[in-house]
Amino acid sequence: MAHEVAERIYRLGADLVNWYVVEDGGRITVVDAGNPNQYSQLPAALAKLGRTMDDVDAIVLTHAHGDHLGSAAHIRDVSGADVHVHSKDVKLARGESHREYERHYIRDLGHSFAWKSLMFFLRGGATKAPPVHDLVEFAHGEVLDIPGSPRVIHTPGHTEGSACLEFTERDAVMSGDALVTLSIVTGERTPRIMPGSFNANSPAALESLNELRSVSAEILLPGHGEPWHGSIDAAVVLAQKTGAN
Repeated sequence: MAHEVAERIYRLGADLVNWYVVEDGGRITVVDAGNPNQYSQLPAALAKLGRTMDDVDAIVLTHAHGDHLGSAAHIRDVSGADVHVHSKDVKLARGESHREYERHYIRDLGHSFAWKSLMFFLRGGATKAPPVHDLVEFAHGEVLDIPGSPRVIHTPGHTEGSACLEFTERDAVMSGDALVTLSIVTGERTPRIMPGSFNANSPAALESLNELRSVSAEILLPGHGEPWHGSIDAAVVLAQKTGAN
């Protein structure tokens, strides 16, 4: 079930992975695409908004890992919407390169929550997300001409093309996996970057958070965990204090 988490922004997915629907003048932007097996949540959510898949104008990826690339190809095929991604993640989205990480996830399996996350991603098909070959590329600072008009904030580190989306008029920023509120390894619930088993470069990810410090929005919508309400700068400070993990 979709829940409104900011003005005309609706959260889909599950606690372990979030994706979002943005409604603007009857048209729809989908941000990220969950696990591949979560596709059915989208038409159901749109129906409750009085919309259909034909109303989807754009799919935007905060990055191209399988639990965010998810059902993007299916959504595109059904709706005809373009799929947008940062230019640095194009090869990853097309399946022409593989994700980079600092350590193997097997080293995290001493945590029971890490097993829960692993099973969720495996059962959800995140390791087999279909690639998308026809992509619209974006870059840092662009305001995308799609429903909701988000501004792109490039935050490399989780992936090279990891990006956040600021919806200025909605007082919200979608942070993808650049800044999350749940550790999918330990289950801890505070602002943080993703663990090293998912990051290409954790020091770069921590440094990239400085790009969010001037964001005036007070609703943070992460790729993993619950929304954060309050100063984004305060969330950044907490994440940088926690550091690489």
